[in-house]
Amino acid sequence: MSRVKCVSTAAALVGLLMMGGLTERAAAQATASISATANVVGFAPLTAAGVNNLDFGTVTAGTPKAPTSLSANAGRFNISGQPTTSVTVTFTLPTVLTGPGAPIPVTFATTDGLLWTAFPTTHTTFNPNSPFFTTTDGSGNLVIGIAGTVSAPLSTITGTYTGTVTLTVSY
Repeated sequence: MSRVKCVSTAAALVGLLMMGGLTERAAAQATASISATANVVGFAPLTAAGVNNLDFGTVTAGTPKAPTSLSANAGRFNISGQPTTSVTVTFTLPTVLTGPGAPIPVTFATTDGLLWTAFPTTHTTFNPNSPFFTTTDGSGNLVIGIAGTVSAPLSTITGTYTGTVTLTVSY
């Protein structure tokens, strides 16, 4: 083989190798990202907070007792959400309070639910044993209360007895 032909063949091979390198560079890629945003005008979030425990105070065994003052001793929840919007309020209510002795019964009458229209002075009553349909005020607020009656039998052991009252509110 002649020297010119070898140089030409070598040059052709070098050219092919270089083109392979260019092909690899041409296959390189880049990426970028952006955020997608939306400003939604919808319902205000619905929140509920327990702000006062249901307190029966000192109970004499054998004598049923309700809270002595609804504004001071009834259970109370503050709710906030969308202004002037219908909500459903439901309670999960205990049937007994537990403590150092046998559980003691607690009952909730059909008028033990409290809707405070102007806390602490004005309220209406509702049945806390059933769903209650009401509306948030013009600022999106609502104050709900709960009373009840505890009935410690004569044989009840002295001590503190407790239970949990749970409120659920939904649009």
